[in-house]
Amino acid sequence: MREIKLNGYIDEEIWFGDEFTPGTVHDALYGEKGDLQDDVHIVLNSYGGSVNAATQIHDEIKGYPGKVSITVSGTAASAAVGVALAADELMMTPGSMMMIHDPVCMAYGNEADMQNTIRLLQAAKASILDIYETRVKSPRDEVAQMMTDETWMDSKEALKHGFIDAVAQKTGSAENSTGERAYNREEAKAKIMAWHNRKAAAAMPKARDEPENKRSEERVSAREYTLRLAMLAR
Repeated sequence: MREIKLNGYIDEEIWFGDEFTPGTVHDALYGEKGDLQDDVHIVLNSYGGSVNAATQIHDEIKGYPGKVSITVSGTAASAAVGVALAADELMMTPGSMMMIHDPVCMAYGNEADMQNTIRLLQAAKASILDIYETRVKSPRDEVAQMMTDETWMDSKEALKHGFIDAVAQKTGSAENSTGERAYNREEAKAKIMAWHNRKAAAAMPKARDEPENKRSEERVSAREYTLRLAMLAR
């Protein structure tokens, strides 16, 4: 079976070289000529990223004509959970972890802007739960609370709630075949926050030492800025 490795943050485009995108996943699935339809095994390790990009990747995997099995080897956190749940068969190695949480955003503006952001976050959470509900065994309200609590699961806990189908003993890669890799939750949290920070910095207006007229031309409205950052992760 053909193996594809997805390792890195999830985004609409390549910014720093450690991302995978809907386009790169499409190419990996269908090949250079775009005509592959064989069964594939995806080995996934990701700390999450853009909800929009993750949804597109989820749909790419769901729409692929061959069987897609996914093994989480390391971490599937935040938006990466949505990618993982697209699998026909989903497994985690014993040393891996999965994390779900409420959508996160950064925004500025007046009271109306903040209220709009809250409604956007509520809609985002509902859409995420719609995806979870297609696979997860636990009731929707229970999973919603798990998101609010920021829940980290090892393979046994993920299996209990129905996020995965089985605990894998091998990923297909020799270095991971023992399934004994221990995870570090604090390190994972730091990597997730690093993605948020660099995306926020990339979206901010440029430095204050630029001419005022140039800054005003590049400044975005509160509404536009909210939409840019509203669904950075889940």
